[in-house]
Amino acid sequence: MWLSVLAFGRQADALAKHQKGELVSVAGNMQISQWTDQNGEMRQGWQVIADSVISARTVRPGGRKGQQGQATDALNRTKQQTGQQDDPYEDEIPF
Repeated sequence: MWLSVLAFGRQADALAKHQKGELVSVAGNMQISQWTDQNGEMRQGWQVIADSVISARTVRPGGRKGQQGQATDALNRTKQQTGQQDDPYEDEIPF
């Protein structure tokens, strides 16, 4: 689902660092916005007023991983070395 995002201040700065199509996590309030399109027809759609913006990038173009991806790799290596499972509560629910 694609939504329009309206952001101010630090949230706007964080969004400005991204390009169209990049994955971000946005928290905020939703509202319906209305506008007139190029053909003069009234349109409406959902818009998020951003309270929080978090980058969800883990891999950069060219296959290089960002800091978040490197941290995830390090955590996975540690789990493998210690024999730790991903979910310690994998047992069946008893009902």
